[in-house]
Amino acid sequence: MEHSNAAAYRRTADGFRARDSEALAQLIADDVVWHVPGGTPLAGDIQGVDALFRWFERLHQVTRGTFKLREHDVLASEDHVVALSDMSSERDGHRVNVNVVSVMHFRDGLQRERWFHPSDPVAWDSLLGG
Repeated sequence: MEHSNAAAYRRTADGFRARDSEALAQLIADDVVWHVPGGTPLAGDIQGVDALFRWFERLHQVTRGTFKLREHDVLASEDHVVALSDMSSERDGHRVNVNVVSVMHFRDGLQRERWFHPSDPVAWDSLLGG
């Protein structure tokens, strides 16, 4: 049986793909912090759920709606979730794919903090509009 935090992350990823802000608001802490690496305008620390929702809109704008998230595996404990994912977007007529390890703090079924660790930092920047 899958850990409840892994299931919560999968519901969050599904909500992101569906652009369902109501579902996401139930799964992400109000004071969430995302640490986004790279050298693009989307990089940096995103603090708070409202800022994160604005970041989602910017991501969709920068990638012209082509951003895709696909989980390879999700591992969880009482405090953490690790998601092994493939993230991609269309850039200059071709798809840029990056394998990403996301490490997240979860508490009470809510995502509280997230760090992204892309396998290829140059491709990551291209993926995010760099």
